[in-house]
Formats: sequence, C-alpha cells, structure tokens
Amino acid sequence: MKRKILLADDSPTIRRLVRQTFADGSFEIAEVSNGEAAIKAFEEARPSVVLADIYMPGKNGYEVCSYVRRHATLGATPVVLLVGAFDAFDEEIAKKSGATANITKPFEPGALIELVKSLVPADETTEPEPTPKGEAEKKTRLAAADVNPTTPAGERPEDLLGLEIIFKDESEADKTSNTISDEDIDRIADRVIQRLSTQVIESIAWDILPDITEKIVREELKRDR
Repeated sequence: MKRKILLADDSPTIRRLVRQTFADGSFEIAEVSNGEAAIKAFEEARPSVVLADIYMPGKNGYEVCSYVRRHATLGATPVVLLVGAFDAFDEEIAKKSGATANITKPFEPGALIELVKSLVPADETTEPEPTPKGEAEKKTRLAAADVNPTTPAGERPEDLLGLEIIFKDESEADKTSNTISDEDIDRIADRVIQRLSTQVIESIAWDILPDITEKIVREELKRDR
C-alpha cells in the first residue's frame, strides 16, 4: 500500500507547498482545509501520517490529534502539528493531545521530507531499484571531489552569476591578499540582485505574504472581540 499523508490546513499556499514537496510521488496527498473535514476523512484515508495546522476553522490541530489518538485501530498514526511563524505554540496542549512532532511554517521542503520519512516506515511493497555499478562509482568520485553532481568530475561548476571575473581580477591584483574591498562587495551584491529572476521573487512572495496577511487578520479580529 502506498504511503499517504493527510494534510489539514486552511492555507492554500501551505497545501500547495506540501504538494510540491512530495511531487516525486513518494507519498500520496489527501488534503482538507479544516479540522472537521480532517476528522471525517481520517478513517477513509487511513494515512501513514497526519499534518495538521494548529489554527484552522472547526477543529484545530490539537483537537484533530486528540481524535486520532482515541481512534480504536488507527490511534498510533503519527501526527505532526503545523505551527505558523507568528502563532503561539502550546507545548502542554500538544503533549496532552499526543502530538508526535511539530514544524514551523513556512518550512524548508527538505526539513519536512526528513521529518515525515523519520516517522513513516519505508513502503515494504516497493523495493528500491539497485544502482548500476558504473553509476555508483561515478557518485563516489563526485562525492570525493566535492563538486556539484550535475558537473562532470574534474570540471568547474558553471559561473551562473558571473562572479568569477570579480574574484579573478582581485586574485591577480594581489595573490597574497585574502581580503575583498567594499567596492568589490558592492559589485557582487549588485550582480546577484540583477541575476535574481522574477520567477524566484514571485515564488517567495507567493509563499510568504499570504501567511503574514493571515496573521494580521487574526490579530485584528482578536482586538475587535
């Protein structure tokens, strides 16, 4: 049976991020936008792990976790609580609800993958494909050379930001010096900023701004009460 994640979060951005994080197909994603829907979907989905936001409509993540722990047959399912960067995380309530772990949003995809895989056993029905001998030797050489895996051994990585000439000029001017002038630092910063693509900037804004906006709205609602 394929491993499955039940994701419960009212933020479309976070749900999209989780889908992208596990886009390699290592996990099937069943997603809902609130705690009530998570509880209804839990038994049918029979997930390998649950990711639940601590603040969402209906039941919150703590309550979803408590429900999972009371389940007669699936009570041992790992539950990871998703905590917003500006949310107050209550460790005592998390402990009482039986949470397995927690992670702060927005999270690094690699950190989420590592956490989930540490909680979920590998799929026993799928055996990993053996690595060809030649490929294994190539990976060993690359690791020993400490180069980018996409760069052939013995060759230097491509200078994507065009910074090599800056360091080259500096080293030729004074091969005994290990310092970089303020002028060179400014030139490097300008080069990096110029090479940042619009796609990268838009991606950062799309992932971060909705959560900040959500936090501001929550605080305003609390003041009105």
